[in-house]
Amino acid sequence: MTTSSHLSISSTALSETILQKALDAAKKFNIPYITPDRCETQYILTFTDQRLELRANPANKKSETFAPIYVDFVQGSTGYRHQRNTTIKQPLARAVGVKSGFRPDVFDATAGLGIDGFVLASLGCKVILSERSPILHALLEDGLERAANNERTHEIVTRRITLLSGNSINNLIKMDNQIHTVYLDPMYPHSAKSALNKKEMRVIRDLVGDDEDGPELLKVALEVAGNRVVVKRPKGAPRLDGSCENPLEPSHEIQMKNSRFDVYLTAHLKRT
Repeated sequence: MTTSSHLSISSTALSETILQKALDAAKKFNIPYITPDRCETQYILTFTDQRLELRANPANKKSETFAPIYVDFVQGSTGYRHQRNTTIKQPLARAVGVKSGFRPDVFDATAGLGIDGFVLASLGCKVILSERSPILHALLEDGLERAANNERTHEIVTRRITLLSGNSINNLIKMDNQIHTVYLDPMYPHSAKSALNKKEMRVIRDLVGDDEDGPELLKVALEVAGNRVVVKRPKGAPRLDGSCENPLEPSHEIQMKNSRFDVYLTAHLKRT
């Protein structure tokens, strides 16, 4: 996680309850709470009366301007995707094993802002979201709480989504029940084309870093998953297992315009 020189916690809320949430979060994450007029850090995790937001600090010269980052499963692009794109024929659904009359349990080991996990829950899957970054976890938790209070998304959140914090490797190992599908969408390392990445992703990378334990996470996921492990990768990216000379080949791929899903069927791997 980023150092306190990069990030502080603040509140613009009028509500004393929300202000107390901000103070509690500062203590929990060991990040300084600073009033808005005195913030000098590059980023500010801001508790507002409406939601929790990650903001750029205009008073910090190193801070790149970007729109506030927050999780909203009701409105915006994620809400639109939930309302308009509910087909089981979409690549994500096919990759994790969704079929007519069958919805697999899915462990999303790199939950991030929860976009793919929420889509799967909207399709009827029971989804465990695991996120180790305290900041992303806080944003995700806030978004889920608001979605749970909305009539349209209440059942999706309360009946089909479980949120875990901490290292996903440890969370997978501690699972009591076998999970049908483990889903991985790790942060892709920097490349010569990193300037083309979305500004939001650059900010998140700056905060949480790269997922350097991706190969180890894949190894554990393959040991734990009951049916398959799905790895989302950018188009042309190497396999996640970290082997350059003899990478572990997936059972099959699902190609998209700018990315692909590497699908590892556990039964198939045991036979080869």
